[in-house]
Amino acid sequence: MVAHNLALHFEAVAAASPEALALICEGDSLTFAELNKSANRLARWLTSQGVDRGAVVCLELPKMVEAYALAMACIKIGAPYAFLDPAAPAERARLMLERCRPALIVSVRGGVGSRALIGDADARAALRDAVSRLDDSNLPQTAVITGVDPAYVMFTSGSTGEPKGVVIPHQGVLHLIDWAKHDLGIGPGDRLTNVNPIYFDNSVFDIYAGLLNGAAIVALDALKGRPPAELVSEITKHQCTFFFAVPTLFMFLDSMHLLRPDWLPSVSRFMFGGEGFPLARLRPFYDAFAGKAKLINCYGPTETSCICSGFEIVESTFDTSDGLAPLGRLNPNFSYRILDEDLKPVPAGTAGELWLGGPGVALGYINNPQETARRFRQDPLIQGYRSILYRSGDLVEAEAGSGVLRFRGRADNQVKLRGYRVELEEIDHALVACKGVTRALAVVLQDAGGASRLLAAYAGERLPESELRQHCTAHLPAYMVPGRFIWLEHIPVNANGKADRRSVASLLGEAVARAS
Repeated sequence: MVAHNLALHFEAVAAASPEALALICEGDSLTFAELNKSANRLARWLTSQGVDRGAVVCLELPKMVEAYALAMACIKIGAPYAFLDPAAPAERARLMLERCRPALIVSVRGGVGSRALIGDADARAALRDAVSRLDDSNLPQTAVITGVDPAYVMFTSGSTGEPKGVVIPHQGVLHLIDWAKHDLGIGPGDRLTNVNPIYFDNSVFDIYAGLLNGAAIVALDALKGRPPAELVSEITKHQCTFFFAVPTLFMFLDSMHLLRPDWLPSVSRFMFGGEGFPLARLRPFYDAFAGKAKLINCYGPTETSCICSGFEIVESTFDTSDGLAPLGRLNPNFSYRILDEDLKPVPAGTAGELWLGGPGVALGYINNPQETARRFRQDPLIQGYRSILYRSGDLVEAEAGSGVLRFRGRADNQVKLRGYRVELEEIDHALVACKGVTRALAVVLQDAGGASRLLAAYAGERLPESELRQHCTAHLPAYMVPGRFIWLEHIPVNANGKADRRSVASLLGEAVARAS
């Protein structure tokens, strides 16, 4: 019988290959049997802490064995988990916890709410000791969890000034696992690099496309202040076969002359996504690995269970005037519409907004009905029954005949920075909250090499950059803090009196050019 939830799927893999390697983390190695038993004990511990089916568990943890085992434990009892960045500013963490309303927070740092702290060696050892005495057999209640039950909550930036928690069902991730198996060939014997932060959407692929296809995952921190050659050496030492990261990381490794087959001999597939990969920068990467490893460009908003399309890079990919690699065709069990501003289908070869449907689409935003209603909408072409689509905000064009999708920009003020999805309005809100600032607009500019730079213009009192940076650092994650703050006497407005982001981008571009 086909597993109808993630936990049953994981248990089937563990039963089939109990002694196969599942996880390498912090120098520890766990087999599938060991990880499954650890998850079973932790599931019973969670239940003893008052966590029931449907209750949210927040995991404010770095990459540690307990983090992965707790995620598996949560799916076994039907309690959606949310990985939170333990280094996030306190105010941002508070907003995410308020949205989740968790039954329990397992954390390495203190704070309010019902918490289990494992921030030092003694606390961690105490938890391990308490859990070790619990039953390690599979739980009977796992069988009642359905495909439409929530599996996890993943936070993204929000246009209203606070992050949004996307609720993903089991069925969405099951389809991701199936695609990874059949289209990417992931299975037993593979080792996936989990270089993506555990609280970042791309890590969903690493964990589930790996473990639930019988492959091992190798938990690595991308750079963390150490020489990049060390990261590459670890990938090779652990004989990783699948390397998934944002284009920014691959471009950085290429600039350090580390993106070569002699440095990464075990990798047979590279996958990148979360932001566009400029073809000019992709060309030398492709040339270096042609005939030795596949390169796959993937696409997928957080609201579509991580990934909804993939495209293998081939020689003919570069025969185009486009600046970015294609998004590809949608994965099985995804449907879509490409609509104009009047919600009418656009002709083939014309850009429009991509609306996505199917079992991989999220259940909405946690405890946020207004944003859910705005983004998850009834298919405007269907009136007779409920058919919900996710309105992505991405402008795409479908090639006539092939159906390959190409990215053509955004319909709103959302951008991708080093793979993270950022609503520029969230940065605007944070800056305006700074005493003395009356108006602010964040913009992204591209340099000659295709890299993105985040800048901010502000009006009001002229303030030291250090003060503005300190304020933003206290309210925003590091990747959302502008690299420069430029004072303008007046923020330009359009004919409707609204702040004009394009005009600001032009002004800041000129200011940067003069300063360089």
